[in-house]
Amino acid sequence: MSFPFFVAKRHLFSHHKIGYISFISIISIVGLAVGIAALILTISILNGFEREVKTKLMGFDAHIRLRLFYQESIDSTQFVQSELSKIKEIKCIVPYIHNHVMIRHGNETDGVIIEGISENDIRKTLNVDGFITKGALKFSTDDGIDGIVIGQKLADFLDAGLGEDIYLFVLHGANIIVNRPRIERFTITGIYDSGIADYDDIFVYTSLSAAQCLFNMGDSFSGYQMIVEEPNKVDEVAKRINETLGFPYHAITWNDLHSNLFKWLKVQRIPILIVFGLIAVVAIFNVVSSLMMIVIEKTKDIGVLKGMGVNRKQITSIFLFEGLFIGIAGTILGYIVALVLSWLQMRSGIISIPKDVYFMNKLPILLCWKDFLYIGLGALLFSIIATVYPSLKAVKLSPSEALRYE
Repeated sequence: MSFPFFVAKRHLFSHHKIGYISFISIISIVGLAVGIAALILTISILNGFEREVKTKLMGFDAHIRLRLFYQESIDSTQFVQSELSKIKEIKCIVPYIHNHVMIRHGNETDGVIIEGISENDIRKTLNVDGFITKGALKFSTDDGIDGIVIGQKLADFLDAGLGEDIYLFVLHGANIIVNRPRIERFTITGIYDSGIADYDDIFVYTSLSAAQCLFNMGDSFSGYQMIVEEPNKVDEVAKRINETLGFPYHAITWNDLHSNLFKWLKVQRIPILIVFGLIAVVAIFNVVSSLMMIVIEKTKDIGVLKGMGVNRKQITSIFLFEGLFIGIAGTILGYIVALVLSWLQMRSGIISIPKDVYFMNKLPILLCWKDFLYIGLGALLFSIIATVYPSLKAVKLSPSEALRYE
């Protein structure tokens, strides 16, 4: 054990004057731990919230959708699929129909967006199956009626339940008296609940063939849904698709469809982290004040040490060890507090939030080892920087000044 380390340990755990130095050292450690835990929890909540939102949005939107300009339908041609198959980043390509219809059950009617996609293909590109709470994701019934999957919020509005029949109306123009609407009967085979009102209230799903029959499209469809190997590179893949196919084809990513939401998620991080980062800043000032109190309380000891021949470097090392010890102890304690609170939230959902507003019913937590590493290293760095001023004050003390009144 080195001499500076031995003296630093005795300073921090001194029992002089009813353990005052030990008390302020503990306060500094606790303050730093609170700041670190607050930062880790804040970042983990932001990460968890972003993950939950992206997971749910990706469950209802393929990575890339390819359509024609002016919402025209695509004929089943081999040209498009052959060109898309040349792009290795694309994992699967499936045709789909996307259109507006009126839905009716009993006396209730509402406008919805219907997506027609085969039962096998929908499991490749969307995760609607993961949000099914009643029934199952199937588009056929035993009696031969086409099945349909709707959201829980829409089902509540229509007062419709599993196994009940609903009717879809396709309007062909403003003059619905002359252009009579097409009407088809469907049976509710599944009800999903994503927690996102924009989906639960609007989107319904049925088979591709049923949607083609409903809109009298023959073998045509609205476009292609695609899943890529790396979701983070969808923009690059979409750009390549647009360059390959050109007009009138247009590829749009799920980032484009929800750009405003993702911008909001990104922008909100900065002010939140600044606010909670101030807690850590206050904790660093506590470390400085703690070390300054040690200088004041241990003036006599510092004078004796310098009188015994302890050099400036060793005096500086003493306070460096003290700041480092406070930083390490505060960091470890902060880690423990953050892990315990995160575990309690993930297991028990202590803090609940309104589902209609935030797409989920409890505060999400996503722990990342990089956040622990960066915040911990930052805390240690600032704890060491906090020793600069107190060590300079201690080094400037002369033995005669320190022992004048002793």
